[in-house]
Amino acid sequence: MFYREDPADIHITIEDVLGAPIDNSRAILLSGTALSRGSCRGATLFAGEYARAHGATLFMDLDLRPDQWEHPRAFGVYIRAILPSLDIVIGTEEEFFAAFSPSPEQNSPGGGLTEAMRLELRLLLSEFLVRTSAIKAFVVKQGVRGATVYLKSGDLVEAAGFPVEILNTVGAGDAFAGGFIYGTLQGWDWFRCARMANACGALVVTRHGCAKAMPTLDEITAFVASRGGL
Repeated sequence: MFYREDPADIHITIEDVLGAPIDNSRAILLSGTALSRGSCRGATLFAGEYARAHGATLFMDLDLRPDQWEHPRAFGVYIRAILPSLDIVIGTEEEFFAAFSPSPEQNSPGGGLTEAMRLELRLLLSEFLVRTSAIKAFVVKQGVRGATVYLKSGDLVEAAGFPVEILNTVGAGDAFAGGFIYGTLQGWDWFRCARMANACGALVVTRHGCAKAMPTLDEITAFVASRGGL
């Protein structure tokens, strides 16, 4: 069970953002959960503007935790509000549906999307990419099916996953985001970034723990080499 009651990060303020080294950062990752409540909501919106002003590439992990929001529609309201500041958005199919569908309530938490909902989601993502000038890509995580990168051109980049035996899924999303951001900072193409992200997420779920389970570059290099490379 995920337990999150009055966590310290919800109390982050704009002053905390000003004290962070955003002006010296090439990439910034924000969390959708940070928009859920407390002073961190305003701090996160400010961080997006501040990072944009200083030329950092801004990523967001949608990171939907339904019990942290007062209403199913509130998540989408704040995600859509911060979109103009973002470059790349990462999330699961269910998280993107919750953020962009006009009827997010039809997707029960953990229930997965129907084929009709997936079709609706594809249309919604394509529409928002056209309407939101700053966004370069939506990166949709699909578990064992890998990941799909939606681009402004209308192209889809499909990257297969790495089948593994799952021990613990905690931290997989963080690892995925870390791998994708690493790839973009190396100047890789979308496919290779997504494969790297898939590999990082796959390796983490074979371990117990969260932060301590994050792979090193050497571990990931060995992992992907044993499975045909990126």
